[in-house]
Amino acid sequence: MECTICTRAIGSELSPFNCATCARATLFPYRAQLAEVLLEREKEAKRVTAVVQGDESAETHYSIRNSHTTIMVDREKCTMGAELEQTKAETALIKETTTQINEHATMLHQQIEQARKDLAARKAVLAQRRSDLQSVGHNITARRKKELDKVQETIQKTEHSWDKYHSGTVKARVTLCEEAAKLSGLKQKWRKAKDGGLYDVYYIGPGDTLPIVDLRDLNNASFFEVSASMTAVAQLVVQISHYLTVRLPAEITLAHRDYPLPTIFSPSSSYQSRDVPFPGSTPTASTSNSPDASRNFEHHRPLPHPRTLFIDRPLMDLATQDPQAYAMFLEGVSLLAYDVAWLCRTQGMQDEFNDWEDVCSMGKNLFRLLLEQGHRPETTRNDSLREPTSGAGRSQTGTPTQPSKASVKFGEFSHGTSHSFLGAAENAGYLRGWKLTPPKIVDSLKAMLLADQQVQGWEVLDQKEWHGMDDVIAEEPILVGPKRRNTGLTDDTRSVMSVATSAAATAATAAVETEGAGQGKARGVNGWTKLKSRTSEGSK
Repeated sequence: MECTICTRAIGSELSPFNCATCARATLFPYRAQLAEVLLEREKEAKRVTAVVQGDESAETHYSIRNSHTTIMVDREKCTMGAELEQTKAETALIKETTTQINEHATMLHQQIEQARKDLAARKAVLAQRRSDLQSVGHNITARRKKELDKVQETIQKTEHSWDKYHSGTVKARVTLCEEAAKLSGLKQKWRKAKDGGLYDVYYIGPGDTLPIVDLRDLNNASFFEVSASMTAVAQLVVQISHYLTVRLPAEITLAHRDYPLPTIFSPSSSYQSRDVPFPGSTPTASTSNSPDASRNFEHHRPLPHPRTLFIDRPLMDLATQDPQAYAMFLEGVSLLAYDVAWLCRTQGMQDEFNDWEDVCSMGKNLFRLLLEQGHRPETTRNDSLREPTSGAGRSQTGTPTQPSKASVKFGEFSHGTSHSFLGAAENAGYLRGWKLTPPKIVDSLKAMLLADQQVQGWEVLDQKEWHGMDDVIAEEPILVGPKRRNTGLTDDTRSVMSVATSAAATAATAAVETEGAGQGKARGVNGWTKLKSRTSEGSK
Protein backbone atom coordinates (compact mmCIF):
# COMPACT_ATOMS: atom_id res chain seq x y z
CA MET A 1 0.00 0.00 0.00
CA GLU A 2 1.28 3.37 -0.94
CA CYS A 3 0.93 6.69 0.73
CA THR A 4 -1.52 8.94 -0.98
CA ILE A 5 0.64 11.92 -0.38
CA CYS A 6 4.26 10.86 -1.04
CA THR A 7 3.43 7.68 -3.03
CA ARG A 8 5.78 5.55 -0.99
CA ALA A 9 5.07 2.13 0.25
CA ILE A 10 3.77 2.29 3.78
CA GLY A 11 5.91 0.30 6.18
CA SER A 12 9.14 0.84 4.32
CA GLU A 13 12.10 1.63 6.54
CA LEU A 14 13.31 4.46 4.41
CA SER A 15 14.00 7.64 6.26
CA PRO A 16 13.62 10.45 6.72
CA PHE A 17 9.90 10.64 6.27
CA ASN A 18 8.49 13.06 3.81
CA CYS A 19 5.03 13.41 5.38
CA ALA A 20 3.14 12.92 8.64
CA THR A 21 1.08 10.02 7.32
CA CYS A 22 4.20 7.93 6.74
CA ALA A 23 5.45 8.73 10.25
CA ARG A 24 2.11 7.73 11.89
CA ALA A 25 1.94 4.57 9.88
CA THR A 26 5.46 3.63 10.97
CA LEU A 27 4.85 4.35 14.69
CA PHE A 28 1.46 2.65 14.91
CA PRO A 29 2.72 -0.93 15.70
CA TYR A 30 4.88 0.36 18.55
CA ARG A 31 2.02 2.36 19.96
CA ALA A 32 -0.20 -0.71 19.91
CA GLN A 33 2.42 -2.77 21.75
CA LEU A 34 2.75 -0.02 24.38
CA ALA A 35 -1.00 0.01 24.94
CA GLU A 36 -1.00 -3.77 25.46
CA VAL A 37 1.80 -3.52 28.03
CA LEU A 38 0.01 -0.77 29.92
CA LEU A 39 -3.24 -2.73 30.02
CA GLU A 40 -1.44 -5.81 31.29
CA ARG A 41 0.32 -3.76 33.95
CA GLU A 42 -2.99 -2.28 35.13
CA LYS A 43 -4.53 -5.74 35.34
CA GLU A 44 -1.65 -7.11 37.40
CA ALA A 45 -1.82 -4.11 39.69
CA LYS A 46 -5.49 -4.80 40.39
CA ARG A 47 -4.65 -8.37 41.24
CA VAL A 48 -1.85 -7.41 43.62
CA THR A 49 -4.11 -4.92 45.32
CA ALA A 50 -6.80 -7.58 45.71
CA VAL A 51 -4.27 -10.00 47.20
CA VAL A 52 -2.90 -7.51 49.64
CA GLN A 53 -6.22 -6.03 50.70
CA GLY A 54 -8.12 -9.38 50.57
CA ASP A 55 -10.83 -8.14 48.23
CA GLU A 56 -13.60 -10.76 48.13
CA SER A 57 -15.09 -9.42 44.94
CA ALA A 58 -11.94 -10.11 42.94
CA GLU A 59 -11.40 -13.36 41.12
CA THR A 60 -10.11 -16.20 43.30
CA HIS A 61 -7.94 -17.92 40.70
CA TYR A 62 -5.95 -16.55 37.80
CA SER A 63 -3.11 -17.74 35.73
CA ILE A 64 0.30 -16.23 35.16
CA ARG A 65 1.92 -17.10 31.92
CA ASN A 66 5.62 -17.46 31.70
CA SER A 67 7.73 -17.78 28.64
CA HIS A 68 7.76 -21.56 29.11
CA THR A 69 4.79 -22.46 31.38
CA THR A 70 1.51 -21.16 32.82
CA ILE A 71 1.09 -20.98 36.60
CA MET A 72 -2.27 -20.97 38.37
CA VAL A 73 -2.33 -18.61 41.40
CA ASP A 74 -4.83 -18.80 44.28
CA ARG A 75 -5.68 -15.28 45.46
CA GLU A 76 -6.79 -16.30 48.99
CA LYS A 77 -3.56 -18.14 49.69
CA CYS A 78 -1.61 -15.16 48.44
CA THR A 79 -3.61 -12.92 50.77
CA MET A 80 -2.89 -15.16 53.75
CA GLY A 81 0.85 -15.19 52.87
CA ALA A 82 0.92 -11.42 52.67
CA GLU A 83 -0.78 -11.09 56.03
CA LEU A 84 1.68 -13.57 57.53
CA GLU A 85 4.64 -11.58 56.24
CA GLN A 86 3.13 -8.37 57.60
CA THR A 87 2.60 -10.00 61.01
CA LYS A 88 6.21 -11.21 61.08
CA ALA A 89 7.45 -7.68 60.28
CA GLU A 90 5.33 -6.18 63.01
CA THR A 91 6.55 -8.81 65.48
CA ALA A 92 10.18 -8.08 64.64
CA LEU A 93 9.55 -4.34 65.06
CA ILE A 94 7.95 -4.89 68.46
CA LYS A 95 10.85 -7.08 69.56
CA GLU A 96 13.36 -4.40 68.47
CA THR A 97 11.41 -1.69 70.34
CA THR A 98 11.23 -3.86 73.47
CA THR A 99 14.96 -4.48 73.33
CA GLN A 100 15.69 -0.74 73.10
CA ILE A 101 13.36 0.00 76.02
CA ASN A 102 15.07 -2.63 78.16
CA GLU A 103 18.52 -1.27 77.32
CA HIS A 104 17.43 2.29 78.17
CA ALA A 105 15.92 1.10 81.47
CA THR A 106 19.20 -0.69 82.32
CA MET A 107 21.16 2.49 81.59
CA LEU A 108 18.83 4.52 83.81
CA HIS A 109 19.29 2.03 86.64
CA GLN A 110 23.06 2.34 86.29
CA GLN A 111 22.86 6.15 86.33
CA ILE A 112 20.71 6.06 89.43
CA GLU A 113 23.23 3.82 91.17
CA GLN A 114 26.09 6.09 90.15
CA ALA A 115 24.20 9.17 91.39
CA ARG A 116 23.61 7.46 94.71
CA LYS A 117 27.31 6.68 95.02
CA ASP A 118 28.23 10.31 94.13
CA LEU A 119 25.75 11.62 96.67
CA ALA A 120 27.23 9.40 99.35
CA ALA A 121 30.75 10.55 98.43
CA ARG A 122 29.70 14.19 98.60
CA LYS A 123 28.08 13.64 101.96
CA ALA A 124 31.34 12.10 103.18
CA VAL A 125 33.34 15.06 101.85
CA LEU A 126 30.97 17.54 103.50
CA ALA A 127 31.18 15.66 106.74
CA GLN A 128 35.00 15.74 106.52
CA ARG A 129 34.92 19.47 105.81
CA ARG A 130 32.66 20.08 108.76
CA SER A 131 35.06 18.12 110.92
CA ASP A 132 38.04 20.07 109.53
CA LEU A 133 36.22 23.35 110.08
CA GLN A 134 35.54 22.46 113.65
CA SER A 135 39.19 21.49 114.11
CA VAL A 136 40.40 24.71 112.52
CA GLY A 137 37.98 26.86 114.48
CA HIS A 138 39.24 25.44 117.74
CA ASN A 139 41.37 28.11 119.50
CA ILE A 140 41.49 30.09 116.29
CA THR A 141 42.14 33.48 117.95
CA ALA A 142 45.42 32.42 119.54
CA ARG A 143 46.63 30.63 116.44
CA ARG A 144 45.65 33.55 114.21
CA LYS A 145 47.65 35.93 116.40
CA LYS A 146 50.59 33.55 116.29
CA GLU A 147 50.51 33.30 112.50
CA LEU A 148 50.12 37.07 112.20
CA ASP A 149 53.17 37.57 114.39
CA LYS A 150 55.14 35.19 112.18
CA VAL A 151 54.09 37.07 109.04
CA GLN A 152 54.91 40.43 110.57
CA GLU A 153 58.26 39.13 111.73
CA THR A 154 59.00 37.91 108.22
CA ILE A 155 57.94 41.26 106.80
CA GLN A 156 60.18 43.10 109.25
CA LYS A 157 63.12 40.87 108.36
CA THR A 158 62.50 41.46 104.66
CA GLU A 159 62.19 45.21 105.16
CA HIS A 160 65.32 45.25 107.29
CA SER A 161 67.22 43.40 104.59
CA TRP A 162 65.73 45.74 101.98
CA ASP A 163 66.75 48.78 104.03
CA LYS A 164 70.21 47.33 104.47
CA TYR A 165 70.70 46.87 100.74
CA HIS A 166 69.26 50.32 100.09
CA SER A 167 71.62 51.81 102.63
CA GLY A 168 74.51 50.25 100.75
CA THR A 169 73.11 51.65 97.52
CA VAL A 170 72.88 55.11 99.08
CA LYS A 171 76.48 54.93 100.27
CA ALA A 172 77.59 53.90 96.80
CA ARG A 173 75.66 56.80 95.28
CA VAL A 174 77.20 59.27 97.72
CA THR A 175 80.68 57.91 97.00
CA LEU A 176 80.17 58.14 93.25
CA CYS A 177 78.83 61.68 93.47
CA GLU A 178 81.69 62.83 95.71
CA GLU A 179 84.27 61.29 93.42
CA ALA A 180 82.58 62.81 90.37
CA ALA A 181 82.64 66.23 92.04
CA LYS A 182 86.31 65.84 92.93
CA LEU A 183 87.25 64.61 89.47
CA SER A 184 85.40 67.51 87.89
CA GLY A 185 87.49 69.92 89.97
CA LEU A 186 84.66 71.37 92.05
CA LYS A 187 86.24 73.38 94.84
CA GLN A 188 85.71 76.37 97.09
CA LYS A 189 88.20 79.21 97.51
CA TRP A 190 88.07 82.22 99.78
CA ARG A 191 89.01 85.60 98.41
CA LYS A 192 89.67 88.81 100.28
CA ALA A 193 87.40 91.72 99.56
CA LYS A 194 88.47 95.36 99.42
CA ASP A 195 86.87 96.06 102.76
CA GLY A 196 88.99 93.33 104.39
CA GLY A 197 86.25 90.70 104.54
CA LEU A 198 86.21 87.29 102.86
CA TYR A 199 83.90 85.97 100.19
CA ASP A 200 83.76 82.51 98.65
CA VAL A 201 84.37 81.69 94.99
CA TYR A 202 83.64 78.26 93.50
CA TYR A 203 85.72 76.77 90.73
CA ILE A 204 85.31 73.79 88.44
CA GLY A 205 87.96 72.12 86.37
CA PRO A 206 91.70 71.80 86.99
CA GLY A 207 93.26 74.57 89.05
CA ASP A 208 91.60 77.87 89.81
CA THR A 209 91.14 79.08 86.27
CA LEU A 210 87.42 78.50 85.68
CA PRO A 211 85.05 79.99 88.25
CA ILE A 212 81.41 78.99 88.29
CA VAL A 213 79.68 82.23 87.38
CA ASP A 214 76.94 83.42 89.66
CA LEU A 215 73.83 84.31 87.65
CA ARG A 216 73.72 87.71 89.29
CA ASP A 217 77.23 88.46 87.96
CA LEU A 218 76.58 87.57 84.31
CA ASN A 219 76.97 91.18 83.19
CA ASN A 220 80.51 91.36 84.57
CA ALA A 221 81.72 87.87 83.59
CA SER A 222 83.65 87.00 80.48
CA PHE A 223 81.56 85.18 77.92
CA PHE A 224 84.32 82.56 77.62
CA GLU A 225 84.07 81.82 81.33
CA VAL A 226 80.28 81.80 81.19
CA SER A 227 80.12 79.28 78.35
CA ALA A 228 82.86 77.06 79.78
CA SER A 229 81.47 77.05 83.33
CA MET A 230 77.90 76.36 82.19
CA THR A 231 79.15 73.49 80.03
CA ALA A 232 81.09 71.97 82.94
CA VAL A 233 78.19 72.43 85.36
CA ALA A 234 75.73 70.85 82.92
CA GLN A 235 77.99 67.85 82.44
CA LEU A 236 78.42 67.44 86.21
CA VAL A 237 74.68 67.74 86.86
CA VAL A 238 73.87 65.10 84.24
CA GLN A 239 76.50 62.77 85.68
CA ILE A 240 75.19 63.25 89.23
CA SER A 241 71.59 62.66 88.14
CA HIS A 242 72.73 59.46 86.43
CA TYR A 243 74.45 58.24 89.60
CA LEU A 244 71.41 59.16 91.70
CA THR A 245 69.01 57.72 89.07
CA VAL A 246 66.76 60.76 89.15
CA ARG A 247 65.13 62.49 86.22
CA LEU A 248 65.68 66.22 86.22
CA PRO A 249 62.64 68.43 85.56
CA ALA A 250 64.43 70.18 82.67
CA GLU A 251 66.22 67.79 80.32
CA ILE A 252 69.86 68.60 79.58
CA THR A 253 71.41 67.61 76.26
CA LEU A 254 75.19 67.34 76.43
CA ALA A 255 77.55 67.90 73.54
CA HIS A 256 77.75 65.02 71.06
CA ARG A 257 78.13 64.45 67.35
CA ASP A 258 76.83 67.44 65.33
CA TYR A 259 75.92 69.02 68.70
CA PRO A 260 79.00 70.96 69.86
CA LEU A 261 77.62 72.62 73.01
CA PRO A 262 75.07 71.64 75.69
CA THR A 263 71.49 72.88 75.73
CA ILE A 264 68.52 72.48 78.03
CA PHE A 265 64.79 72.04 77.42
CA SER A 266 61.90 73.51 79.31
CA PRO A 267 60.05 71.07 81.61
CA SER A 268 57.08 70.86 79.23
CA SER A 269 59.34 69.96 76.27
CA SER A 270 61.62 67.53 78.08
CA TYR A 271 61.91 63.79 77.50
CA GLN A 272 60.02 63.59 74.21
CA SER A 273 62.55 61.17 72.64
CA ARG A 274 62.93 63.22 69.48
CA ASP A 275 66.09 64.21 67.63
CA VAL A 276 66.30 67.99 67.91
CA PRO A 277 68.96 69.76 65.82
CA PHE A 278 71.48 72.08 67.39
CA PRO A 279 70.20 75.68 67.74
CA GLY A 280 71.08 77.60 64.61
CA SER A 281 71.43 74.49 62.42
CA THR A 282 68.88 72.78 60.18
CA PRO A 283 67.90 69.10 60.29
CA THR A 284 69.27 66.88 57.55
CA ALA A 285 67.06 65.86 54.65
CA SER A 286 67.30 62.18 55.58
CA THR A 287 65.56 62.79 58.88
CA SER A 288 62.76 65.01 57.61
CA ASN A 289 62.02 63.80 54.06
CA SER A 290 62.27 60.05 54.47
CA PRO A 291 59.17 57.92 53.68
CA ASP A 292 59.01 56.65 57.26
CA ALA A 293 59.15 60.20 58.60
CA SER A 294 56.41 61.35 56.21
CA ARG A 295 54.12 58.54 57.33
CA ASN A 296 54.76 59.11 61.02
CA PHE A 297 52.52 61.71 62.62
CA GLU A 298 55.15 62.53 65.26
CA HIS A 299 57.35 64.17 62.60
CA HIS A 300 54.57 66.57 61.65
CA ARG A 301 54.57 68.07 65.13
CA PRO A 302 56.86 71.09 65.64
CA LEU A 303 60.17 70.31 67.30
CA PRO A 304 60.81 71.76 70.77
CA HIS A 305 63.27 74.64 71.03
CA PRO A 306 66.22 73.98 73.35
CA ARG A 307 67.57 76.84 75.47
CA THR A 308 71.23 77.64 75.04
CA LEU A 309 73.83 77.50 77.79
CA PHE A 310 76.51 79.43 75.92
CA ILE A 311 77.12 82.90 74.47
CA ASP A 312 79.59 84.15 71.87
CA ARG A 313 79.84 87.75 73.04
CA PRO A 314 79.49 89.76 76.23
CA LEU A 315 76.02 89.54 77.70
CA MET A 316 75.35 93.28 77.46
CA ASP A 317 76.25 93.25 73.76
CA LEU A 318 74.08 90.20 73.22
CA ALA A 319 71.12 91.94 74.87
CA THR A 320 71.31 94.84 72.41
CA GLN A 321 72.35 92.95 69.27
CA ASP A 322 70.29 89.73 69.56
CA PRO A 323 67.45 90.02 72.08
CA GLN A 324 66.05 86.59 71.17
CA ALA A 325 69.35 84.81 71.83
CA TYR A 326 69.68 86.84 75.04
CA ALA A 327 66.27 85.66 76.25
CA MET A 328 66.99 82.03 75.29
CA PHE A 329 70.29 82.11 77.17
CA LEU A 330 68.74 83.57 80.31
CA GLU A 331 66.02 80.90 80.21
CA GLY A 332 68.68 78.23 79.74
CA VAL A 333 70.84 79.24 82.70
CA SER A 334 67.71 79.72 84.84
CA LEU A 335 66.53 76.19 83.99
CA LEU A 336 69.99 74.84 84.78
CA ALA A 337 69.97 76.62 88.15
CA TYR A 338 66.46 75.27 88.76
CA ASP A 339 67.70 71.74 88.03
CA VAL A 340 70.51 72.16 90.55
CA ALA A 341 68.10 73.52 93.17
CA TRP A 342 65.60 70.71 92.50
CA LEU A 343 68.39 68.18 92.84
CA CYS A 344 69.45 69.71 96.17
CA ARG A 345 65.89 69.72 97.53
CA THR A 346 65.24 66.10 96.62
CA GLN A 347 68.48 65.01 98.28
CA GLY A 348 67.97 66.47 101.74
CA MET A 349 68.19 70.26 101.40
CA GLN A 350 64.44 70.74 101.47
CA ASP A 351 64.22 73.86 103.68
CA GLU A 352 66.17 76.07 101.29
CA PHE A 353 65.75 77.66 97.85
CA ASN A 354 62.63 79.60 98.70
CA ASP A 355 63.89 82.74 96.97
CA TRP A 356 65.16 83.06 93.41
CA GLU A 357 68.51 84.42 94.60
CA ASP A 358 69.15 81.13 96.44
CA VAL A 359 69.45 79.28 93.13
CA CYS A 360 71.76 81.78 91.43
CA SER A 361 74.98 80.46 92.96
CA MET A 362 75.09 77.03 91.32
CA GLY A 363 78.67 76.45 92.44
CA LYS A 364 77.74 76.96 96.07
CA ASN A 365 74.71 74.71 95.80
CA LEU A 366 76.63 71.90 94.10
CA PHE A 367 79.48 72.19 96.59
CA ARG A 368 77.12 71.99 99.56
CA LEU A 369 75.25 69.07 98.03
CA LEU A 370 78.19 66.96 96.89
CA LEU A 371 81.09 67.81 99.19
CA GLU A 372 79.49 69.11 102.39
CA GLN A 373 76.23 67.26 102.78
CA GLY A 374 77.84 63.89 102.04
CA HIS A 375 79.91 64.17 105.25
CA ARG A 376 76.95 64.77 107.55
CA PRO A 377 75.93 62.03 110.00
CA GLU A 378 73.67 59.52 108.28
CA THR A 379 70.20 58.88 109.66
CA THR A 380 68.08 56.34 107.87
CA ARG A 381 64.57 57.56 107.29
CA ASN A 382 62.97 54.11 107.38
CA ASP A 383 64.69 53.08 110.61
CA SER A 384 63.44 56.21 112.33
CA LEU A 385 59.91 55.56 111.18
CA ARG A 386 59.69 51.84 112.00
CA GLU A 387 59.21 50.34 115.40
CA PRO A 388 59.75 46.73 116.40
CA THR A 389 56.04 46.34 117.12
CA SER A 390 53.52 44.77 114.78
CA GLY A 391 52.11 48.16 113.76
CA ALA A 392 55.40 49.56 112.52
CA GLY A 393 55.31 51.97 109.64
CA ARG A 394 51.57 52.59 110.00
CA SER A 395 49.38 54.99 111.88
CA GLN A 396 46.47 54.05 114.09
CA THR A 397 44.13 54.30 111.13
CA GLY A 398 46.19 51.75 109.19
CA THR A 399 47.58 54.17 106.59
CA PRO A 400 51.35 54.38 105.89
CA THR A 401 53.08 57.17 107.77
CA GLN A 402 54.52 60.03 105.75
CA PRO A 403 58.34 60.33 105.60
CA SER A 404 59.90 62.96 107.81
CA LYS A 405 61.62 65.72 105.84
CA ALA A 406 64.37 66.12 108.42
CA SER A 407 65.39 62.47 108.11
CA VAL A 408 65.88 62.41 104.32
CA LYS A 409 69.53 62.08 103.45
CA PHE A 410 71.64 62.52 100.36
CA GLY A 411 71.19 59.73 97.82
CA GLU A 412 68.02 58.26 99.32
CA PHE A 413 65.29 59.35 96.91
CA SER A 414 65.53 58.26 93.27
CA HIS A 415 63.47 57.29 90.25
CA GLY A 416 65.35 54.03 89.65
CA THR A 417 64.45 51.95 92.73
CA SER A 418 61.17 50.92 94.31
CA HIS A 419 62.62 51.67 97.74
CA SER A 420 62.25 55.43 98.42
CA PHE A 421 60.82 55.94 94.94
CA LEU A 422 60.54 59.66 94.36
CA GLY A 423 57.35 59.32 92.33
CA ALA A 424 55.47 57.32 94.98
CA ALA A 425 52.39 58.81 96.59
CA GLU A 426 53.93 58.99 100.06
CA ASN A 427 57.01 60.79 98.67
CA ALA A 428 55.23 63.07 96.18
CA GLY A 429 54.42 65.57 98.93
CA TYR A 430 58.10 66.11 99.62
CA LEU A 431 58.26 68.90 97.00
CA ARG A 432 54.66 70.04 97.33
CA GLY A 433 55.39 73.18 99.34
CA TRP A 434 58.06 74.47 96.94
CA LYS A 435 56.65 77.55 95.22
CA LEU A 436 59.74 78.52 93.24
CA THR A 437 59.27 77.93 89.49
CA PRO A 438 61.48 78.51 86.43
CA PRO A 439 59.36 81.45 85.14
CA LYS A 440 59.82 83.24 88.47
CA ILE A 441 63.58 82.75 88.27
CA VAL A 442 63.74 83.96 84.67
CA ASP A 443 61.65 87.07 85.31
CA SER A 444 63.57 88.03 88.45
CA LEU A 445 66.92 87.43 86.75
CA LYS A 446 65.96 89.54 83.73
CA ALA A 447 64.80 92.38 85.93
CA MET A 448 67.98 92.30 88.04
CA LEU A 449 70.30 92.17 85.01
CA LEU A 450 68.41 94.97 83.31
CA ALA A 451 68.68 97.15 86.40
CA ASP A 452 72.35 96.23 86.67
CA GLN A 453 72.95 97.21 83.04
CA GLN A 454 71.32 100.58 83.61
CA VAL A 455 73.69 101.45 86.46
CA GLN A 456 76.81 100.23 84.65
CA GLY A 457 79.53 102.84 84.56
CA TRP A 458 79.25 103.96 88.19
CA GLU A 459 82.16 103.53 90.57
CA VAL A 460 81.90 103.22 94.35
CA LEU A 461 83.57 106.13 96.13
CA ASP A 462 84.62 106.15 99.76
CA GLN A 463 82.98 108.54 102.21
CA LYS A 464 86.17 110.57 102.58
CA GLU A 465 86.23 111.21 98.82
CA TRP A 466 82.81 112.82 99.10
CA HIS A 467 83.89 115.06 101.97
CA GLY A 468 83.67 118.66 100.97
CA MET A 469 82.27 117.89 97.52
CA ASP A 470 78.60 118.45 98.25
CA ASP A 471 78.65 122.18 97.50
CA VAL A 472 80.71 121.70 94.36
CA ILE A 473 78.42 118.96 93.02
CA ALA A 474 75.38 121.07 93.76
CA GLU A 475 76.78 123.95 91.69
CA GLU A 476 78.59 122.31 88.79
CA PRO A 477 77.63 119.50 86.42
CA ILE A 478 79.35 116.10 86.47
CA LEU A 479 80.44 113.96 83.56
CA VAL A 480 79.50 110.31 83.90
CA GLY A 481 80.95 107.75 81.52
CA PRO A 482 81.57 104.00 81.53
CA LYS A 483 84.98 102.46 81.73
CA ARG A 484 86.42 101.76 78.30
CA ARG A 485 86.60 98.05 77.64
CA ASN A 486 89.58 96.42 75.97
CA THR A 487 87.61 95.86 72.79
CA GLY A 488 89.19 98.54 70.62
CA LEU A 489 85.75 100.00 69.94
CA THR A 490 84.69 103.57 70.63
CA ASP A 491 81.30 105.06 71.02
CA ASP A 492 80.66 108.78 71.27
CA THR A 493 77.34 108.25 73.02
CA ARG A 494 78.78 106.68 76.15
CA SER A 495 79.05 110.02 77.99
CA VAL A 496 76.04 111.61 79.61
CA MET A 497 75.76 115.09 81.09
CA SER A 498 73.66 115.34 84.20
CA VAL A 499 73.23 117.58 87.19
CA ALA A 500 72.96 115.94 90.63
CA THR A 501 72.04 117.63 93.86
CA SER A 502 73.84 117.03 97.09
CA ALA A 503 70.97 115.00 98.60
CA ALA A 504 70.67 112.78 95.52
CA ALA A 505 74.40 112.09 95.43
CA THR A 506 74.45 111.22 99.15
CA ALA A 507 71.49 108.84 98.73
CA ALA A 508 73.07 107.12 95.72
CA THR A 509 76.35 106.67 97.55
CA ALA A 510 74.64 105.17 100.59
CA ALA A 511 72.68 102.72 98.41
CA VAL A 512 75.77 101.58 96.53
CA GLU A 513 77.76 101.16 99.73
CA THR A 514 74.98 99.10 101.32
CA GLU A 515 74.81 96.78 98.30
CA GLY A 516 78.56 96.34 98.08
CA ALA A 517 79.20 95.87 101.81
CA GLY A 518 79.31 92.03 101.48
CA GLN A 519 81.89 91.90 98.70
CA GLY A 520 83.56 95.29 98.96
CA LYS A 521 82.15 96.27 95.54
CA ALA A 522 78.65 96.41 94.25
CA ARG A 523 77.69 93.90 91.54
CA GLY A 524 77.58 95.41 88.09
CA VAL A 525 79.65 98.51 88.96
CA ASN A 526 82.81 98.60 86.85
CA GLY A 527 82.97 102.16 85.52
CA TRP A 528 84.57 105.37 86.74
CA THR A 529 82.79 108.45 88.01
CA LYS A 530 84.65 111.47 86.73
CA LEU A 531 84.02 114.76 88.56
CA LYS A 532 84.83 117.84 86.52
CA SER A 533 85.92 120.05 89.47
CA ARG A 534 87.70 117.29 91.39
CA THR A 535 91.17 118.12 90.03
CA SER A 536 90.89 121.81 90.76
CA GLU A 537 89.72 121.14 94.31
CA GLY A 538 92.70 118.82 94.89
CA SER A 539 95.17 121.44 93.68
CA LYS A 540 93.71 124.04 95.99
